[in-house]
Amino acid sequence: MITWDEEKREKVIKDHRVDLGEIDDLFEDAYGLYLEDFEHSTESEARFNVIGMTSRYGLLFAAYVYASENEIRLITARRAENWMVREYEKNRKRF
Repeated sequence: MITWDEEKREKVIKDHRVDLGEIDDLFEDAYGLYLEDFEHSTESEARFNVIGMTSRYGLLFAAYVYASENEIRLITARRAENWMVREYEKNRKRF
């Protein structure tokens, strides 16, 4: 299950024009690039990033946490920057 904070969702829509409620297929991308976000993790919460393809927005970057064993909580999402596109393409070519 994928969840998010509604206030944060509205902020992401305003700032990045990406709706957290419409990117669940991000985690279905077989070529998605998953990274642990050591910079933003804390002792009590490990954060992760994914660069992956969505049907609605194309290639996105998203930050998330595992809220529980069956729940991913999205923190933010935005369109992928140029360096992210390059990393995604390098990862995709490995398969």
